[in-house]
Amino acid sequence: GGERETEERQRQRQRQGDTHRERGRMLWLGVYYLLTAETVVCLLLISLGHMPLFIQRPIRKFITHLNIPKAQEVTVAIIVVLIALFAESVRKGLKHSHVHTDDFKDKLMHDIKRLRNERNSYIAFGCLFLFLLMAQLWVLIKRVIKAEDEKQLQEKKHEILLKQVKNNTNQAGLVEVAKGLKEAEKEEKEGGGG
Repeated sequence: GGERETEERQRQRQRQGDTHRERGRMLWLGVYYLLTAETVVCLLLISLGHMPLFIQRPIRKFITHLNIPKAQEVTVAIIVVLIALFAESVRKGLKHSHVHTDDFKDKLMHDIKRLRNERNSYIAFGCLFLFLLMAQLWVLIKRVIKAEDEKQLQEKKHEILLKQVKNNTNQAGLVEVAKGLKEAEKEEKEGGGG
């Protein structure tokens, strides 16, 4: 009876360990996919100015109209999570870097774990760097779009004011012509009556 309980506990620990490892793999797979998505978005944002207008317009419209509630809090949370993942992978990598054992299999396992954690630290840092880059690009592009929209609005106002000035000038000219005609009629009446 005692051996069966011990074996069952070992199997249960093994299953929990497998579940834990699987969650870790899924987490790092998610971080990898996030890194890939960030790369695509950064490339898109960087090349936005060089795209044809029919592609630029919908992207610019999307950028200006996208409003994420609590965007700053979400950004800070993502940055904190990525920093924590980076720190954890570095810590685990350092844990497996100075192993003193003579067994080849143990050395190999520690090397594999160290390399895996180094890979994870590169992925986490790359993801963090691209996220910060993407956030800055996003903010700068929104500012540029806003400045360009304000410039277009000012240009339209300027054109309207120029038209009004021309119309006023034309009207002032007509008023002068009308005054001149009235004076001419007066002189004609005065000259014709005398």
